[in-house]
Amino acid sequence: MRPPKSRYSSPSNKGGRPKPKKAKQSSASLAARFKRAPHDRVGIKEARRFTKENPTRKYFFRSLMVAVSVLVILVLATTFTPLLAIDKIIVSGESRISEKQMQNVLKKYVGTPLTTINEAAVAADLRGFPIIESIALVSRPPHTLEIRVKERTPIAIVVQNGTQYLYDPAGVKLGQARGNEKLPTVIVTGNPRNSTTYKQAIDVILALPLQLLDRVAYIQAKTRDNVTLRLRGSSAQNIIWGDSENSILKSKVLKTLLLKTPTNIRATFDVSSPLTPSVIK
Repeated sequence: MRPPKSRYSSPSNKGGRPKPKKAKQSSASLAARFKRAPHDRVGIKEARRFTKENPTRKYFFRSLMVAVSVLVILVLATTFTPLLAIDKIIVSGESRISEKQMQNVLKKYVGTPLTTINEAAVAADLRGFPIIESIALVSRPPHTLEIRVKERTPIAIVVQNGTQYLYDPAGVKLGQARGNEKLPTVIVTGNPRNSTTYKQAIDVILALPLQLLDRVAYIQAKTRDNVTLRLRGSSAQNIIWGDSENSILKSKVLKTLLLKTPTNIRATFDVSSPLTPSVIK
């Protein structure tokens, strides 16, 4: 006798149980699932936001590229075109230098763009004027270049081969003296620029007050400890200075001694020991 057929049996399932069917998910069930997982929705929005191109960043890079291009064009225009070419050179600050001679040296820069002028190169071209201590370049666009000159200041006169020349504190010859300068004459042998005695004499000159400096006719440094001065006038007043130490104190003491002594009296003022000065008449 055959067993009764089960209602779950099927020709394709010999085991007796039917194969479960996959349930179709409707749109309603998908919506319900999406509602049950709000964090998934936020993640999708964030992914879209970061993968989408940022317009602000795009405009920034475009503006940067335009600015760089404009800058390059301006540099090329000012360098390789006569847009800022020099057509006038002005020299200022000179008093003992011939401006015409300087212009002859500087005329080669006419037509050169202002942006390409090198101060070191201009200073090298003006090296033939030893009286120039330093220069400064001032650009006056579009076509003018000003060169401001600082001249060396003469501080002493040195006699060489019977001719008087002006010298600055560094021992640089500034030209021939005119004869009306009230500067002390430094007695020195050899080149003042390399002379130790010249430097010692200059140290004493720099320590003197301006009122007394005009009265000094000669100064000589025979040795490091033996610096002497002679004042102007027929009375032949001399000063024994000694070495270059305590120069400020010596200057003050000497000024007091000179105030107490008439200029027409022959005297020698010894301030080599400023604490115990003496006047020899």
